[in-house]
Amino acid sequence: MIIQTLDFENNCHGAFFKNRFIFDRDTIDQSLQETSYSWTYSPVFAEYEKNIVFLSLYSDNGRFETLSSASADQLNQIRSYEQMIKAQKLAAVTAKVDIRKGCFFDLLPDHMMSKWFSCREDIIRESAKRLSAPSHYDILHKIHVITQEIARQKITFSDSERKIKYDIFSSSTGRLATKRGSFPILNISKEERKNLLPKNDVFLEIDLNGAEVRTLLSLSGQPQPNYDIHEFNREIIKQSSKSRKEVKAKFFAWLYNPEAKDKNLEKFYDKRAYEKHYENGRIKTPFGRKLETDERRALNYLTQSTTSDIVLNSCYNIMNLLRGKKSFVAFTMHDSVVLDFAQSEHHLVAPLKKEFEKNMFGEFLSTVSIGKNYGEMRRVKI
Repeated sequence: MIIQTLDFENNCHGAFFKNRFIFDRDTIDQSLQETSYSWTYSPVFAEYEKNIVFLSLYSDNGRFETLSSASADQLNQIRSYEQMIKAQKLAAVTAKVDIRKGCFFDLLPDHMMSKWFSCREDIIRESAKRLSAPSHYDILHKIHVITQEIARQKITFSDSERKIKYDIFSSSTGRLATKRGSFPILNISKEERKNLLPKNDVFLEIDLNGAEVRTLLSLSGQPQPNYDIHEFNREIIKQSSKSRKEVKAKFFAWLYNPEAKDKNLEKFYDKRAYEKHYENGRIKTPFGRKLETDERRALNYLTQSTTSDIVLNSCYNIMNLLRGKKSFVAFTMHDSVVLDFAQSEHHLVAPLKKEFEKNMFGEFLSTVSIGKNYGEMRRVKI
């Protein structure tokens, strides 16, 4: 069974199921219990999303036109309906109808809506029959859900409300980028961070300590230290006079230069750890991603992609722990998750930190910071 929701247009609430539109929440819930497939995630699916396959994740970029199972006639139909819908929207704007206050779909003829959703359903059904899930579908599903949840929330920046919309397809390693029109959270300057404010009481950031370094340590078959990874490396290289910054720079200079040698580091870190994951010009990560790369960049791709998926998998778990709470995931930044946090839920901090640290390799140490804005965060001991 296939279900589609109407909520990709503002203020629209409803679903298309068994060739009809339904708007009653109880009926939608009942339909979701019968559903196997949808095109994309919706908050309506929150309780059922683990049992629903999202066919948009079978394509290269999440768009209908890239689905190999869609015929030219079907795609032409979809484009035709979309052009008519755009024309209707333009006409509404020209007539000075404020479509922000209601559901735009209410302005469309019923027959147009039914034909458009029916055509989409045909493509989804054919895709479900013909296509196989990508090898990394499980992590892609989780990343899709958490980024869609984030995209539907508003953030406050300089007294205006913005949205963060992540692109989960554009990076060759799977790291997130932001879409055109999104608030540029991944490139926000330190000065601008002060203008980013929480809806609740504070921002709370949980940040993995030296995440990529710890990933390589685990891939090398070594146990994790329960203290700062760069202090651990300082002990390894036996240069206590060097600053943490110098140790960090020395480590990465050695790591990403295939010709560089360091007997002390090589006792713990295996720069050839990628070999068991590399075949025929492609890395297969522990999360099932298959990344095209040459051997020179194979280690970089393996550690970067695996670390990114570790972080995003943990973000998904945090999101589920916070369902029904005031606090929520505001965004993710590289190796951290940032929560819009209600101080009344302070008892959740320790279990959230512990959950974020857990992954397929065991536990990675993390730090916690809080602040009234994102530019003035202070570390706290948990």
